[in-house]
Amino acid sequence: MMRSLNLIVLTLISLMFCSNAFTVLPPQTNHQKTNTVSSSQQQQRHVAASTFCLNMADAGPATLDRPEVIEKKDTKDDVDEEQKNGTESWEVRLYNDPMNKREFVARCLTQITGLSDTAAYQVMMQAHNFGLATVGRYAFEMAELYHEQLREQGLSVDMVPVDDE
Repeated sequence: MMRSLNLIVLTLISLMFCSNAFTVLPPQTNHQKTNTVSSSQQQQRHVAASTFCLNMADAGPATLDRPEVIEKKDTKDDVDEEQKNGTESWEVRLYNDPMNKREFVARCLTQITGLSDTAAYQVMMQAHNFGLATVGRYAFEMAELYHEQLREQGLSVDMVPVDDE
């Protein structure tokens, strides 16, 4: 029984690694019955594992079939989403906010939207002086991202669609 278990373990290990450089024997603990394995038995196992690996190497590479491609048909939801997102521009606008300091507003614009320090300062000052400033025009996803992040910082912002004409 123990020999067949050893052979199964050796076969599984050789399947995983397919290497004829090592002979792996299962570890023995002190409380197990000690089995002595002769060197000829080890060689037989080693040769069996090596032969199996060679047979696997001769099998050649596997060929996979290309998966089927299922085309998605346009639905009304796709059309509505395309009209909403589309390629049109969205404008992110900043409102004057008496609660936040001007330096904080400029730093948020720089860190979130990637404006230069000068551009962020000019946008902030325009919002401070006139009550409203345009941060920039972006695609819907970018405008939505900037809008959410600026709002999380406590700034008064909104986004509106803009015609590209």
